[in-house]
This record gives sequence, structure tokens and C-alpha cells, in this order.
Amino acid sequence: MHKTVLVTGANGFLGSEIVNRLLTARHSVRTTGQEPSCSHSDVEYIQADITQAAQLSAVASGVAAVIHTAGLAHVFYRSEAPADRFFQINELGAENVARVAAAAGVGHFILISSVSVYGPSTQGLCTEENPCRPEGAYALSKLNAEKRVAGLSQETGMAVTILRLATLYGEGDPGNVGRLMRSLDRGRFLWIGDGRNRKSLLYRGDAARACLAVLNKPPASGVTTYNVSAPPCTMHEIVETLSTALDKKPLPVRVPAALAVQTARLASVLPVPAFARLPATIDKWLAEDIYDTRRIEQEIGFHPEVTLNEGIRREVHWYREQQAKERK
Repeated sequence: MHKTVLVTGANGFLGSEIVNRLLTARHSVRTTGQEPSCSHSDVEYIQADITQAAQLSAVASGVAAVIHTAGLAHVFYRSEAPADRFFQINELGAENVARVAAAAGVGHFILISSVSVYGPSTQGLCTEENPCRPEGAYALSKLNAEKRVAGLSQETGMAVTILRLATLYGEGDPGNVGRLMRSLDRGRFLWIGDGRNRKSLLYRGDAARACLAVLNKPPASGVTTYNVSAPPCTMHEIVETLSTALDKKPLPVRVPAALAVQTARLASVLPVPAFARLPATIDKWLAEDIYDTRRIEQEIGFHPEVTLNEGIRREVHWYREQQAKERK
């Protein structure tokens, strides 16, 4: 049965792909965002700021389900993103949308969260029952958003599904894989460590498929949480796959992990803002983060379809096309 679905953050990296998939599945789609218009011309669009509850009064009327993707992601290339912005957008914004949805009688609220709520690394395969130890304003705001929406579920009876997504990549990637790709392409990449540590990635098309999968199998009530990720891959596999797709080889020099960690610690005491972040950046690069996805596989029947090779090929192809357009 086709439903009317509200997608917040519909102009974003993931939100726009979710809208594409919903339209293909012939759902009626309503979208909202801060921009004056939606990138999809064939959907209903309501301009609204999720941090302003008064602007959301009409967005959920007549909607069967909400997929809440709007949020503030990690901010790169800045000395610091104000912690209050993460609170306002990720935490308070999620509560505002969920409260409006519950008041409108929405039956199912899907909250896009992040595996970052578990902390910057995992000790073995991380399940949904692992304790959450978020570090930094972004991760904390995502966990607090989960708690706020879960609290509303208990108050109102609205069913909630929380999707903790692994690192996303794909066409138009604004995140870590995109940064690594550009670094390799510009010859600015330097190996640190042996690359054997494992990472969890998720192609954005598969992330959108996961949203539709849980949309089609809504829980009767309560809060359900799922990890969503492709099978883990090593950092060596990620770098090699990107290098092959770009036709660029990284420098053969490798910095031993222990040396990089020690150097970063020494540099971090210097009065240079970028140096202060070096220890955390290198620790994250060397860490393992891998997640158990058996729950969503068994309960929903969801499995990622896009391999690392194919997903990276698509991302690099899009990147090269954008470069060609900029040169014209």
C-alpha cells in the first residue's frame, strides 16, 4: 500500500536519494527544508526551519510516516563548529519534528542516526546493545536526538525506528570518503599505519533502500534500533579501490602508526588550531569501527546491494563529471 511520506532534509546528500526511491516506489511525498525550493520539482514542498517549532505546524498533516534526515553533520575545514548548533539542529530539531508528527497522528517515525553514538571506535563487532559512549558535539547530539524521540514514543504511542548508519559515501559525497578521494586525487595522501584496520561504510543508495525497507515493515509500537552497514573492509581496501578508480597511486612512503601518534601528540601542544585536532584525527584513522547488522537482516530482510568497488566507481565517476563541468 502506498503511503504519504514526509522527508525532512530532502535536499541533502541522503534525503534527496530517499525522495528518488520513494517516488520510484510510487509513494506520495511531502518534503521540507530551509531552502526556498526542493531539488525535486514533482513533490510537495514546505519551507521550514526544524529548529522553529511554529514553522512545522502543517508539515505532518495527512502523513502516514516521517523519514527525518535533516541535521547538521560533521563540519570540516573549520576550527570548531559551535556545539549549540548541533544541539539546536540535531537534537531539538528532531524533537520538534517528532512532536508535530505525533500530534498529527503519524504512525511511524524513522529517525536517521549514526554509529558515531557508540564512540570513535569499536572493540570487536558492535551490536545495538553495546553501550553508547559518544565523543564530541555531533555524536552526542545524535544520541540525545534518539533519546528525545524515544521519549515521545513512550508518551504518545507513535512507533519509532532508529537507523544508526555507518559512514555514508556515494555520488556527491561531502564526508570522509569524499575527502579521502580528493586528497588522493591531489597527491596529498600519506599512508599512516599498515591499513589493516577495518571500517564500516554504506553506499547512500543502500542507506535509502534501508529507509524504504523499514517503512514497508513498520513496528506496531515502541522503539526499534538498527545498525545499517555494508560488510566491513580494511583501510587498505578503501584506499586501493579509490586509487584504482581515480587512476592515481598514493605515495609509497608509510608512516608507522606509533610514530604518527607520538608526533601528533607533540604537535597538538603548539598554538595552532589545526594541530590540536591531529591526535583525534589519527586515532580515528587507525581505529576499527565495525558493526553487527544481523538484526535488520533478520527482522526486515535488508541487505546492502552495492559493493565497495561499484560504489566507489560511481562516486569517482560523479566527481570526474563535476570536474569536467567546472573546466568548461
